[in-house]
Formats: sequence, C-alpha cells, structure tokens
Amino acid sequence: MSDNVIIRRSENLANNAQWDEWATLLDAVIYDSAAQQNNYDDIVKAIAIEKGSKRWGEKSITMGGLGDFQAKAEGEAAAQDEYEQGYDKFVRHASFGLEVMISKELRDDNQFDDAKQKAINLVQAYKRTRARLATQALTSAVGATTSISFNNATIDVTTGDGKALFNEEHNLKSITGATQSNLFSDVLGNTTAVLNKASNKMRNFKDDKGNVLGFVPDTIILPGNDPEYEDFVKRVIGSDGEVGTDKNDINTQRGKWKFVVDPEWTPQISATSHPVILLSSQAMKALQGTKFYDRTKLDILAREDEHTRNLTYNGFARMSITFPNWRHVMYLGCADATMTLDTATSY
Repeated sequence: MSDNVIIRRSENLANNAQWDEWATLLDAVIYDSAAQQNNYDDIVKAIAIEKGSKRWGEKSITMGGLGDFQAKAEGEAAAQDEYEQGYDKFVRHASFGLEVMISKELRDDNQFDDAKQKAINLVQAYKRTRARLATQALTSAVGATTSISFNNATIDVTTGDGKALFNEEHNLKSITGATQSNLFSDVLGNTTAVLNKASNKMRNFKDDKGNVLGFVPDTIILPGNDPEYEDFVKRVIGSDGEVGTDKNDINTQRGKWKFVVDPEWTPQISATSHPVILLSSQAMKALQGTKFYDRTKLDILAREDEHTRNLTYNGFARMSITFPNWRHVMYLGCADATMTLDTATSY
C-alpha cells in the first residue's frame, strides 16, 4: 500500500475469473511505482511546500512582523503591538484525469510485461503532471503574466498584491508608493559577482511593514536545455578557488548552494537570456512562499468494460499551486527585464 495512491475496484471486478489475478498483480505494481521517489517528485519538493487539503480551495494570509521592543519605566505596562496583516491569496484546486486500457487480447496472450508498463506509465503521468504544473506556474509567472493555461485549466500565477510572482514593482501593503523587484536582467556571467549581489538583494527584501527580512538564497534552479551554462554554474558554486581567474582566492560560493536542473523548464536561450531562479528554502518555509496542494492524490478506479471486456484504470487527482508571497525567490537573466541588481531600489 502507498499513501500516494488509492485503488478502487468496481463490482464487476470482484471474483472476476478473467482479471482478478492480473488486477491484483497490477495493483501491486501501481503501489510500488507510486511509493518510489523519482525526479518528478524531487522537482516539486525543491520548488514548493507540499501540503494536503480537505477543502475545495485554500486561502493564505501573509503576516508582517511586530515592531521593536520599546523602553518602559519600572512597573509600567509594555507597549502593545499587532502583527501587520499583508495580502491574502486564494487558490481553487483543479481536477485532472487520465485513463489507460489493458486489452482482453493482451490478457489472453499473457503479455503481462506490457500491461505492467501501462500501469506504471499511469503513475508516472500523474507525477509528471504535478512537476509540470509546479514548473510552468513558477517559471511563467514573469512580468505581466498573471495566469497560464495548463492542460485546459487556468492557473493563477499572481501573488497577493495581484502582480506576477516575478515582477519589478511588487507593492508593500502598508507603505504607499513603495515597491520592490525580484525580476532582473543580470546574467550570472563568468564570476561570482552576480551571485553575491543577488544574495545581498534578497537579504534586504522587506516585509509589508518595512522590516528587513534577512533571508538569503540557497537554491539555484536552471532550465533543462542550457547544458553549457549548467556546467559553468556548477563550477562557479563548486570550485575551491575563484572561478575564471588565476588568483588563489577562495571561492566564497562553494558549499552554499543546492543545485536543481529542471528538465520541464525549457525557455529560449541566447547570449543575453540565460534565465536562472534563485530560491531561499528558509524563506519559502517561513513566509509560506510557494504552496503545492494535493486535494486528492492519485485515485484510481479499476473496472472491466462490459462492452469490450478490457481492463481500464481511470486515474483522478485534484491539485493546485499558489504564491502567497514572493520574497523567497528571484529571477535572473530575464531579457525583458528593465531592472538590474544595481539599479533596482527597495523604496
């Protein structure tokens, strides 16, 4: 059994002489495949907080910190303060489904390996769907893009301020006219300079009350179609010495980064466009930055079609992704961005 999948059998499969043995074996195959972690699972885990849900949708509310402790005279009451409520964000779960068929002819010819592969493919299709939803929502939420179409569902990719996750003018709710950017044109280049600047920029992101948050990125997410840049970034973050020079200086970036190559992200690559996403796992957890909800994990109904006498596995799932906060991520190397790490100011 696996917590990641439920298999239900229709009444016409109970004590079914033709399919009972195969259905039992295929159920075991499905449970085993669902339990095994693979690259699709790793992608979702790296870029989002995975949560369950028991409702048709979920609402998130960001909260700013309290003010500073204030001096008080002996015996006097302490000054009272309240959390600053930021923007709220609601997401409605979307339903997805897929069905595979195992023919009676396959059963009659005892081609179990082919049937087994079909069952495995159904599970992998579910896992791939989760990874693609997470990836496409994250990597498409740039600039003026506020929603995307994903497998016939409309997915909102804004944060609580109504802007795309990556935007040059994120509002601060409590400070009129104040904006911050997490979208930049800077390409990493051949030194650690941009990584240093980007880390400092994120460190100085402010909450909706104007407090500096102090989080730094620790994860680099690269597209799956930029192998030369992938190799370069690995050297930048993994070499003992400073990359691209004959100096003996230590590489200050070594050991600081988790490296994620997302094969589901395949943007246009050019000399001026090498997109990279930096993420702070600490900030994502503390700020609930990206949430991936599984309302219904993979739910499979197995039944025999009375007209064709084929065995069908009908898969169903409900899921969603939402961005209550934006301060845990930044996008570098965007050719359409007008801001740079040097020119962008935080109110």
